[in-house]
Amino acid sequence: MSNAGSASSLHWQAVSPWALVYFVVHFMVRVIRDGIFNLLPITIVFVTQVENKLFWGQIAGAVALVALLIYSFLYYKSFRFCISEEHEILLKKGVFKKERLTLKFARVQNVNIAEPFYFTPINLVNCIFDAAGSVAQEVVLPGITKEHAQQMRKQIFAYKAQQQDTVTDNVDHQVTAQSSLFISNKEIAKFGLISNMAILAFAAIAPFINVVIDFLEQKLIAKMEGFYQQELGIVANAAMFAVITLIVLLVIIAVLLSVGMSLIRFYNYELYFKGQKFKRIAGLLERHQLSMSLDKVQSIVIKQNLVARLLKRFTVECLQASSGGMVAGVAAKNNKQTLLLPVLNAAQVNSVCQWIYPWFNSKNLAFTGAERALLYKNLVFYALLPSILVFVFCLVAEFNMWLSLGVFVAFAGLVTLSYQRYGYYLHEDNGRYYMVVRKGLIGVHYRVFELYKTQSARSISTYLMRRSGLKSVYIQLASGYAFMPYIKQQDADFIIDFTLMQVESDPRSWM
Repeated sequence: MSNAGSASSLHWQAVSPWALVYFVVHFMVRVIRDGIFNLLPITIVFVTQVENKLFWGQIAGAVALVALLIYSFLYYKSFRFCISEEHEILLKKGVFKKERLTLKFARVQNVNIAEPFYFTPINLVNCIFDAAGSVAQEVVLPGITKEHAQQMRKQIFAYKAQQQDTVTDNVDHQVTAQSSLFISNKEIAKFGLISNMAILAFAAIAPFINVVIDFLEQKLIAKMEGFYQQELGIVANAAMFAVITLIVLLVIIAVLLSVGMSLIRFYNYELYFKGQKFKRIAGLLERHQLSMSLDKVQSIVIKQNLVARLLKRFTVECLQASSGGMVAGVAAKNNKQTLLLPVLNAAQVNSVCQWIYPWFNSKNLAFTGAERALLYKNLVFYALLPSILVFVFCLVAEFNMWLSLGVFVAFAGLVTLSYQRYGYYLHEDNGRYYMVVRKGLIGVHYRVFELYKTQSARSISTYLMRRSGLKSVYIQLASGYAFMPYIKQQDADFIIDFTLMQVESDPRSWM
């Protein structure tokens, strides 16, 4: 009877009619993203077999647009939400398949506010509830007022604060002043040079690469070849110069595309830290607000690739728990609720990391490196063996034998750099224990985490490693893993035993 009474007392609310714009954009993106491979065979048949492509293309586009608008309207009409007295977010939605979703306040990890450009003039936002770091459990309320979204955020966090174990209040860092970080758009553009966004964009058009190549050959390469022949008098190498020019143009387009995508994602980047919470605001087409509690940070990853090293910049990721069913490291990287600081200098890296770990200073980290057996093993497998294969190939094909020596020198240099990057550092601060694990090649990769947030720790040792008294250690986290190869057996056993002791003895929750 109480269930019937509570169900009848629920006050279901509709979102603003302007939310219809969100549903149209949302379903259009889903069709493009999820349906592109399913529609690929039809697209190939259409391009290669159908005559009068313009006419039938317009018909297909018109039908698809009408279907999208009708489906979005029906979805909007069925979309209802409410906040129950049992501290739950209830959601009803669906056209052909009706769904009712219940999300308890206690399971909400973040409440983020996104302001798309089409909502800005009318002061509406999208309120995003993220459950336990899982993108699959994300709930979005589109087209509500900013005041309503902020009120729901305060209501949820106030409830969670009341339910939180008081043990954490005695051990958390006391941060009262607000810290902030602003990244200029000039720096954001540098992230476009550092990141692989352009590669991802080109990967999206990979199914159409044959059509693109045919188009370029007909429209561009032939014209460039004619230009070099007629205007510059280059005849013999005209085709080669045309291809080189095209490659240069593609590289320039890739760089501009990557820079543009970075600016769209991180335009006017603002980061605030106060009261054990991060708040990040960024975006050009959509001003997205992401909130993250300090205790939800599973680990910090500091990365610097070759281009970033030339620019003297780093990328920092504050990782939450990964969603289930995936490899933790991959899931964490793809989780759009990850707090990403795209491009920082060394001083900014130390400053931001000290908001979370006050003891952190990259200049004071005394790493314990891997044993030399790792260098010798990698030199044999990754430098000597490839150079022997190249030597045999040169011998059979009658190439210059010095090529194998060059391969050995180059690969040996990379192996040595990788060996020198490996290291770990154990730190104690006010009774808490932390670890920093380093790896890399030309660049560098740091992972910083507190030991009690470890999920599991294990060691691996081959026959030759056991004879040398060595082990490799894996520490699994909810946001990836840390790997320490070829360390002394007694050190490896101590790290595993001490880590597991911290996990078992620390009463704090890391979720």
